[in-house]
Amino acid sequence: MTQKFKIGIDIGTTSTKAILYDEHFEVVDAASKEYLTIREKMGMAEQNPDLILAAVQSVIKRLIEQTYPQSKKITTLSFSSAMHSLMIVSTEGEPLTPLYTWADNQSSFQLEKAKAVQDLDWVYKKTGTPIHPMSPFSKLLWLQADSPELLVGGNRIIGIKEYITYFLTGELKVDYSIASATGLFNLQSLDWDPDIISFLGIEQEVLSDPVDTNYVFKRINPVAYKEIGLSLETQIIIGASDGCLANLGLNAIANNEVAMTIGTSGAVRMVSDHIVLDPEGRTFCYYLAKDKWVIGGAVNNGGNAFEWFASILSKTEVMNYDEINNLMETIQPGADGLLFFPYLNGERSPLWDASVQAHFIGLSANHTTGHLIRAVMEGVLYNLVEVLNILETNAGPAKKLKVNGGFLRSAFWKQMAADIFNKTLTITPQFESSCLGAVSIDQMDYLEELKKMRVIEVIPIEENVKAYQKSYELYQKLSIPIQQIHEIKANHRNN
Repeated sequence: MTQKFKIGIDIGTTSTKAILYDEHFEVVDAASKEYLTIREKMGMAEQNPDLILAAVQSVIKRLIEQTYPQSKKITTLSFSSAMHSLMIVSTEGEPLTPLYTWADNQSSFQLEKAKAVQDLDWVYKKTGTPIHPMSPFSKLLWLQADSPELLVGGNRIIGIKEYITYFLTGELKVDYSIASATGLFNLQSLDWDPDIISFLGIEQEVLSDPVDTNYVFKRINPVAYKEIGLSLETQIIIGASDGCLANLGLNAIANNEVAMTIGTSGAVRMVSDHIVLDPEGRTFCYYLAKDKWVIGGAVNNGGNAFEWFASILSKTEVMNYDEINNLMETIQPGADGLLFFPYLNGERSPLWDASVQAHFIGLSANHTTGHLIRAVMEGVLYNLVEVLNILETNAGPAKKLKVNGGFLRSAFWKQMAADIFNKTLTITPQFESSCLGAVSIDQMDYLEELKKMRVIEVIPIEENVKAYQKSYELYQKLSIPIQQIHEIKANHRNN
């Protein structure tokens, strides 16, 4: 019997990764290609979409070349991509703007101006997308005010995955998952919301046709296929967003199973069989598949907070990451009363405030470098606990906590997470869960295969749990005064 292969492609913010899987979802090979983000001024986070397209072509071509002649048996390409990206293209598909990534906050002023005129909670209630500069909704408010000429003449409004799949197929389609993270897509009707489109002053015809996440493209671009080396029989499945597919790849798709990711940033996501919105708009609700909604919160500050402190430390002390970890291990849980509110890059969930700033609280002459770095990592995790608490309030208790991301490389960080959440962490040997989710979106019965995989569990240490609970209680009590400090500073700047 001829063996068949699939490629899962994850178009991320810093790189594109592609993984070749066999029929049993075992990794055969992998490739990745990085690209730059342009940050020439405050709030800017733009990319060149053609460099991302080149990266996608490169990683697919590399896998095909490395696996020839088996590459002729690649049956499907399936896509994952980062959410909230936006670009304007001409009617011929040529870029008229850079790609504005989720991290681009240039629309902040225009969004605040719109919020001052009217309450925008109605947008969240229709779409499940929090009101924040990351969203295409906010970016379109900005472009309509700043460059209205871009939004006329039939120019198309798309995201990065649409740009890539249009090149490969000639079809402009957007999956329900990516669409549900734009702030323009009605969760009930699974279509573009006419009230929001009217509010933004655009026409529905300039948006891509929404399709389900298991949609197989009907056409291909033979020139693009030949250039990459793909068989003309290889099908392309549209897939979903990276966060939603991470849950699928971690096999965290049963009701109230939770997936937590800590990489550069972080996220906590829970799956529900129905739409779940937060009364205060603090969490998102995005589509994964029929009767599967991913609710959760993404935070801006994860491993990048550790990187920030390590970079400062490297200017005064020459230390590698293992030595910094060893410093943390010498400090007791709770960092002897030192707390860190980790808003170094503003914050998404649970605050949804792009301008909020980080704070150390309780710093004294008795605290050492070890205390500081431990407080930083504890603060990152406390912030994620805040998100999980909101999810549990709205959707019920979490059943399992499945984790992935760069923090898994550190046994100390894994134990810290288990202790702070007071939950057993479940870790699978699979990596790049979004790629795995992408290749399995059309056959979720693959979960039977995943159930056979070996898992690692990290169990909370009771003594540490008690210490962290006491520290977290103080963190919660101080979170409101911290926000008040931020408001005072903002008012002072504006006077």
